[in-house]
Amino acid sequence: MANHKLAKAVADMGFYEFRRQLQYKCELYGSKLIIVDRWFPSSKTCSNCGNVKKSLSLSERMFKCEHCGLSCDRDLNASLNLAQAVSLIVTACGLDNADVASAIGNRTDCL
Repeated sequence: MANHKLAKAVADMGFYEFRRQLQYKCELYGSKLIIVDRWFPSSKTCSNCGNVKKSLSLSERMFKCEHCGLSCDRDLNASLNLAQAVSLIVTACGLDNADVASAIGNRTDCL
């Protein structure tokens, strides 16, 4: 992996194949795959109040919001933000809140 351009191409292809497989499986089972923007700040955004941190280093494993005081695991905070992003998309498609909660809980309507 000394060639940085080659390393980037290999890494990109790995994620492309993973996404392709997800799309294939969703079509096979009648599920819906929702892709969130690559640059969505899921780790930097507070899942409680929505405040976005200016910077968050990879070594910081706990997310601490200066605005509302929320403190939780960085990955848990990011996953909550991604779940909220999915629920906003599903709500925009016409489902009511009860349907959104069941869709996220079942993992058959959205992944």
